[in-house]
This record gives sequence, structure tokens and C-alpha cells, in this order.
Amino acid sequence: MSKFFAFLLFIGFSCASVLPSDFAWGAATAAFQVEGAWNVSGRGPCIWDFFQDFPNRIYNNETAHVADDFYDRYPSDIKILQQLGIKNFRLSFSWTRLLPNGLVSNVNQAGVQFYNNLIDALLLAGIQPYVTLYHWDLPQAFNNLTAQSTWLDPDIVNKFNAYADFCFKTFGNKVKYWLTLNEIESIAWGGYGVGSAAPGRCSPSFGDWCQQVGGGGNSSTEPYLVAHNALLAHAAAVQTYRKNYQKTQKGKIGMTINSGFNLPWDSSDEDDYKAVQYSIAFQYGWFADPQVFGRYPTEMSELITGNRLPTFTPEQSALLKGSYDFLGLNYYASGYVHWTGIPGDNYQNDGRYTGSPYNKTGHLIGPFAESTWLNVYPPGLRMLLNWIKARYNDPDIYIFENGVSVPGENDMPEAQALNDTFRMNYIYNHVLNMVDAVVNDKVRVKGYFLWSLLDNFEWTQGFSIRFGITYVNYNQNLTRAIKNSAYLYQSLIGYLGTHHTEELKNVSPYSLIEMKKLEQLSLS
Repeated sequence: MSKFFAFLLFIGFSCASVLPSDFAWGAATAAFQVEGAWNVSGRGPCIWDFFQDFPNRIYNNETAHVADDFYDRYPSDIKILQQLGIKNFRLSFSWTRLLPNGLVSNVNQAGVQFYNNLIDALLLAGIQPYVTLYHWDLPQAFNNLTAQSTWLDPDIVNKFNAYADFCFKTFGNKVKYWLTLNEIESIAWGGYGVGSAAPGRCSPSFGDWCQQVGGGGNSSTEPYLVAHNALLAHAAAVQTYRKNYQKTQKGKIGMTINSGFNLPWDSSDEDDYKAVQYSIAFQYGWFADPQVFGRYPTEMSELITGNRLPTFTPEQSALLKGSYDFLGLNYYASGYVHWTGIPGDNYQNDGRYTGSPYNKTGHLIGPFAESTWLNVYPPGLRMLLNWIKARYNDPDIYIFENGVSVPGENDMPEAQALNDTFRMNYIYNHVLNMVDAVVNDKVRVKGYFLWSLLDNFEWTQGFSIRFGITYVNYNQNLTRAIKNSAYLYQSLIGYLGTHHTEELKNVSPYSLIEMKKLEQLSLS
């Protein structure tokens, strides 16, 4: 067992300080999942508009045409943020709402006005916008040319950079926090590996739908090429921001990366500890190593066979190295990993390990959420934060997504769904672990954003799975209702701003809510 992994397993849980006063508590959304208004005011189609129209690609053949109608209802949703004391809001721009065919030669002024109005409303409410430039909604116009004109095409770097430049120029005097890309792994593997996400490309062995939707694909090579081009697009956008805008606009820029922190399937097997390290390097390291070191993780270059992992030129490496002001993290779940040592032929098995929610003795790492991939393991967040600190020389870190789908929530009556104890416990325990990482382990976490402010269109699961701290009634005019988890989050924000963090461990989630109610009564 490595000394670092031993440290992660046995780090203490004593802390006696408050979080920094400028800690960013936030909530997150994404344009395609909440905005709706898919064909109004000049918005062009994106690859998810195309993908969702194929039969049986989305649960119950649902679409995001209306979604949460955030496009029209954002003023009332901002009031929810205000009510809950959430002063930071992560949103994404719809590329095709701004540039309908994806190119800066075709600007949609109605889209520019919408985002200006939204940002102005947030700032007027005292809420800081954090803007993601790309949350999976590539212009369909690129895909219409050929499949090779998407993230497979090296020219996507120039197209994305031009789009980013337009956004910096148009909104940068108001937006101080930029994320270039959300979860490149999901883009690369979901869209070009298993084909379960737009544009739906994969090898025939992964599913016949890829031929129908995405025109085929190669699961062995395309995910690595897509990720490579996405990283270069990120680096180009960061260079543009720093060269032309950052000095005057005084903002920060980075990306966010999804990852879990896995545990050894067999705690007595040294190879399984090796699998732990490789599994994180293959996920978080795939995108963080190039930003910090200018190269892919050695764990990947050692194991991926057949020259399938691209290499960076010296110029590209120099451009990538240091292309961040912070490292972003989306953390949901963890599992167990077992070393196989068997060479693979695609990203799913190139790391030579297998994953499971159960260890060798049959122990389940944590409860299943409604999402089949999500097993709740709060200590994994603290462990992963420490891993990032150790590997990347103590960077500033933002947790840009952390949340859970409650088992059976979509089938519950609204009144029952509002009492989301499962989500309350998830948030409470993850915040505890995040706080310990900050205060006790001295990890430089600068912010924490819940996924999500609203129930929303959860990609291939449609509206069948809910992550929101605000209930959206899809059967009654999309009315909103605040869940108990939102009130817990409100209480945590207030409590951790004034109390020593050690005290939090002696207070239950429901007690925090009651304390907040009493505080509000005393002030009224």
C-alpha cells in the first residue's frame, strides 16, 4: 500500500475553524437541460436536438424542447437562489443560441440579449455567474457536414476558440469565472465510445444504434482523438482569454473534470492499490495532467496499446501547460477496482482494471441512488481532493457538481418528494468531508456547487431521474417547489459562515433546518 493511499484511509477528522469568508457556495445548471425554447428567437439546433429525436434514445422518448422553461422563468428561479442565500450560480451558454450555425459570422442578437438579461438579473440579485462555454451541445451544423467535422476534426479547435473569443468579448466585463468545457470524458466516451450520448458514435459491438444515429464510429480510437482535440480547444481559449481579456476583465478560467475516488476491491492485494491509482489517472488525470504537466498521464501512455493515445507537439504541450487558474471537479460517486493486467482495446478496459460497487467480501461501498452508476460514498470526495492536491502541487479547486438522484423520487407524490431525506444526508455528509479537506487537510477548495438547482432533463434518462433541490412539476405547468434539501443547504451555508466546523458534526441535518427557521423567526 502506498504511503499516500494509507494517508487517505486514515486522515483524521478533527477540525476547529470556519471556512474562508469568500468561499463560493453555489448551485449549477446547464443550458440544454433547463432552458427549453429550443426553436425560438433564432436558436439553431445542437447535436442533442438531433440525437433525442431518434426513437428509444431517450427514456419514454422525452425531449428537452421545453425542459424547465428556464428561458422564460429565470427571474423566478433567481428569486429561489436569493431565498436560499446561494450567491453563486453556474450556468452554461447554448452555443447555438448565440451562434446558430456555430460560426461567429452568424450572431443571433436575441441570444446575446437573453444571456445579457440573465447575467444582469443575477448580478442585480447579488449572485455571481460562473459560465460554462460548452456543456455538450455542439452545433448540429458541424455534424451535418460530416461526422468528422465534430470533435473529431482538428479544426474544432479554431471553431471553439472563435466562439470563446466572442463570449469573452461580449460578456467578459460581467462574467468573472469561465469554464471552457464540462466533463470531456463524458463527451469522448459517452458520445464516441459507447454512443449513449450525442452524437451517438461507437463500434458495432457496443450497439447497432450507433450506425443509425451517428453513422458508425470506432470506440477504440475516437474517444482519445475527441479528448485530444477538446484539450487543445481548451488551451487555445485560455490563451485567447489571457492574451486579450484577462488583464482588463480580471476574471479566471479553467475547466471541470468528472471523477470518483475508487478503493481496492481486495484490500490485501497490492495490485488493487495500483488499480486505484490507475483508475483516477485514467479519469481525472486524463484531463488535469495535460493542463499541469503538458502531457498525458504516464499511467495512460504506459498501458494504451497501438498508438491510439495521441501525443502533443512541443508547441501544444507548452500551450497546455499552466492553462488553468483553478482545477474543477464534478464528484458524485465511487466504487471498488480490481487489477486484471489484461491489455485492453478501448478506454473502458485500457486501464487494465474492472470496477464494482462491491468489494471482494461482498461489501457495498455505499447506497445506490436512482442513477444506476451512482453509489454514495462521501469520504471519496475528501480522498480525491487530497489526491488532486498532492499530484498537482496544491492548486485552487472548485467542486462544480455534487449531487444525487433519490431512489424512486419521480414516482412519488410531490409532497413526499419534497421531503428528500436521502439527498439531505448526501449533501450533509459530502459537505462535511469537503470541509474537513479544507480545514484539516489544507486543500485549497474555493467553492462548492450543488447539482442541481432544478430537477431537469437528465440526458438519456429524460425527466425520469431528479437531481434538483427544487422540485419541478412536469405535469402541472412546470411549477417549482423547494425541497427540504434546499433548506438544509441554506442552513449549511449560514452555519458554516459563523460556526466552527467541528460543531457541525454534532448537529443533524433536520436540526440545522429547524435552527435556521428559528433564526428567521427571531429576525422577523
